[in-house]
Amino acid sequence: MMRFCAVLAFIFATTPLLSTAATLTISAPGSMSVGDTITARIYVDSKGVAINNAEAVLSFPTDTLSIVSVSRASSVFSLWVEEPSFSNAAGTMSFNGGQPNPGFTGSTGLLTSVTLRAKKSGTANLSLSSAAVRANDGLGTNVLSGSASASIQIGASVPAQ
Repeated sequence: MMRFCAVLAFIFATTPLLSTAATLTISAPGSMSVGDTITARIYVDSKGVAINNAEAVLSFPTDTLSIVSVSRASSVFSLWVEEPSFSNAAGTMSFNGGQPNPGFTGSTGLLTSVTLRAKKSGTANLSLSSAAVRANDGLGTNVLSGSASASIQIGASVPAQ
């Protein structure tokens, strides 16, 4: 029994432990006018852990916003299990991408960009759900500790003079 405990102690002492650390963030301008378009970006901060996959569903209010397009240009991921796609009827955009070994490690890894158009005045809240960020550990360990939402104030359009 002592030998077994010694082996376990050695394994735990020499194996790096992954903590839930990574975060997802939505970066978007804080305001816009009806009819205008803006680009919101979804970033990952791996908090020093090498990751090889992330997925999420972005939700938005369909009465105030619509998606014009989504892009994975300049993304830190090169492989896509699910290409970024959207439904204006459902008010969602989803993605599932990854990066082969050695994965991605960094604080501002762009995952995808979303171009949004304002439909009417009000407050539009963007949020992420069904999210996961997986470590490049061969086990697919979910290291996501949280995600940040974004809020956009939409003002009335200014008539052309």
